Amino acid sequence: MISKVLLATLLTLSLGSALLAQPIETPDPGKIGLTFLGKATGSGKGELRDNATTFEDVSIRNYSWMLSQHVALGQGRRLSVAVDYDQTEIDAPADAQVPLPNRLQSLGASLRYFHPFTRQWMLSTSVGAGSSVTDTGLLSEGWGARASAVAIYNRDRELTFMFGAAYNSLSQDLKIVPVFGCDWRPTEKWSVAIGFPRTGVTYKMNKEVALSLAVSGAGGAFYVKDDPKPGVAPLSLSDSKLQYIEARVGFNCDWKVNDTFRVSGAVGQVLLRQFKFIDRDYKLKSHGTVPFLSLAGTISL
Repeated sequence: MISKVLLATLLTLSLGSALLAQPIETPDPGKIGLTFLGKATGSGKGELRDNATTFEDVSIRNYSWMLSQHVALGQGRRLSVAVDYDQTEIDAPADAQVPLPNRLQSLGASLRYFHPFTRQWMLSTSVGAGSSVTDTGLLSEGWGARASAVAIYNRDRELTFMFGAAYNSLSQDLKIVPVFGCDWRPTEKWSVAIGFPRTGVTYKMNKEVALSLAVSGAGGAFYVKDDPKPGVAPLSLSDSKLQYIEARVGFNCDWKVNDTFRVSGAVGQVLLRQFKFIDRDYKLKSHGTVPFLSLAGTISL
């Protein structure tokens, strides 16, 4: 099994602006290119530890949505404008005094551009901005910028390479991260993605249903205005930044119900949770694994 350290590194590099590096999909003929994506994920109760204390029965719930509009510019060039919202709720016993906020939330907008130079070489770029905060202050504090530039090389029908970089101003130790990967399609039914931001093995049962075993995760960097539990941490956590990572491995099922609606679900284990106050040298890290369940729906018009 891949070590927890490797999974943490992989997901840290894949979070945030690396997501914007993915190519823009062309809408089906007859559609206007408007897409809505909603997703909900819940993970079980587990332990979090700092250097001195163990906090038990901490669970996570995440809700997110994205609204995007695809614009065709001709000659294969494509533009995508999107607005997205993400909310993570941290649930712990009232008497546990876990030094974490109750909620992480972000609201942002992004612009992605896809440009094919030849049949083999393409470029995907993006810029984005938004607010990411804990508990309160959304749109008044926690503003940051994201950007990415990724080159895509299609060697042939079976093999695609991707490499570039992504930037997130809210992060501290990961402001600029590499984005690279390889998609291998040995047959029409099987495909393997290795690297950032996707890693997994997929089997297409038919045109409507695909099954996969994949590494996934959630997280980001958030501005903390007030110390969530004053006096619990060894130093004040107010006016700081919190970096959150949840690394998962699980089985996924994607079902294209029709040309408009698609649903997907995943079930597996959370291998790592980490909450790091990156400018306070204080972090909480999970011990053991917990189950998770994720459900998503996509509407394409």
